[in-house]
Amino acid sequence: MINIYKYDLVIVKFPFASSKKYKARPAVVVSSNNYNSNKRNTLLILAISSNIDDKLSFEITLDNWEDAGLLKPSIFKASIATIEKDYIITKIGKLDDDDKNKLENLIKTIC
Repeated sequence: MINIYKYDLVIVKFPFASSKKYKARPAVVVSSNNYNSNKRNTLLILAISSNIDDKLSFEITLDNWEDAGLLKPSIFKASIATIEKDYIITKIGKLDDDDKNKLENLIKTIC
């Protein structure tokens, strides 16, 4: 298993709220590094989407999406999930400081 840290961007089997199905999606790890080392092998993630035209008023566009490993302009979605580490397909990058600050502001807005 790869080491996963807060603000890492990963591709995960993301759960849909309305079913038990999953789809490979980018996400950012929002749980602390202390939490990430828990014996249950779970992480807290926040969804990322390239569907920027459908964003909610408080969802935020990533400024440095290419440097973070994403293929398209993307937004932080207002969707947080607890997943097992086994759901991670791969790690693709890490947020820079500007996007970290944007993410923290979004979390304050939705939580």
